[in-house]
Amino acid sequence: MSSSKTLLALLLPSTLALSGHAHAVDAKLGLNSSLSLGCQVAGVRAGIQADKVGAYAQAAYCTSNLEGRSGTVAFGAGLSYDLFRAGNVTTYALIGADLQNKSSVLHGGLGARYGIALLPVEAYLEAGVQRINTVLQPVYGPRLALGLSYRINVDNVKLQGSIPAPLTLDDGTGNTTTYAGSAPAECKLTAEQDIGSARGAASAAADEGLSAAASAYGSVYSNVGYSISVAGVGINGNSAQVSGSVRITATKTATGEKVSGTYGGTVNLVREGCGWRATGYKRGGE
Repeated sequence: MSSSKTLLALLLPSTLALSGHAHAVDAKLGLNSSLSLGCQVAGVRAGIQADKVGAYAQAAYCTSNLEGRSGTVAFGAGLSYDLFRAGNVTTYALIGADLQNKSSVLHGGLGARYGIALLPVEAYLEAGVQRINTVLQPVYGPRLALGLSYRINVDNVKLQGSIPAPLTLDDGTGNTTTYAGSAPAECKLTAEQDIGSARGAASAAADEGLSAAASAYGSVYSNVGYSISVAGVGINGNSAQVSGSVRITATKTATGEKVSGTYGGTVNLVREGCGWRATGYKRGGE
């Protein structure tokens, strides 16, 4: 394998494996643990996220913490609402209820999830308080969940209706742009503005992923540089594909050898409100 292919193998797959208005909907499946702060040793969670609102159901093994007594399975559900986002971190508030060893449990708290636009995996941390309603009296205690979830884009809650015949636009660069669909009427966007928004979202997602990869592999490569070139754009209703390439240069830390390569690919997008959100990446030739 050449040096440039080695760089691609390390950088790109880690970052480019890549949710009224139309809102993208994500289905999520994850694993979590309370890290012994609470009875839920290990749990499985499934849910959906539409814009800022999320809902999930969970099953978890709950230890009794009593000598000679086995644990039980706890079942629960919850709702979350995104508060704000800073970089790759989104904070949210959540409330929920569980059935734990024949007792009902109410809980609430705050959470934070970390994710890169083109990666389908998110990490999350939730902390709060819970109330276990026993026959004698309620018991209050802390609640913690640390987990990973796999995200799959499902569809848009509200489609825009009929999709017109595609238009082929020439931006003067020789790149082909096809446009079949329009942003929601309340966004008041022209076709050119909608296409520009898709280009911008794809470029921003690629930049975010490559920047994270450069930091992650700092011990392997130094002086990493990259340039992103966006080529064709294809919009079909509430979905879009943006093709392009990335030029990467770097220096191997161990040997000082300079390596470089240019790689093509396509970023997949879904419409979200008046803009676009990246949901995945496919390398050229795959």
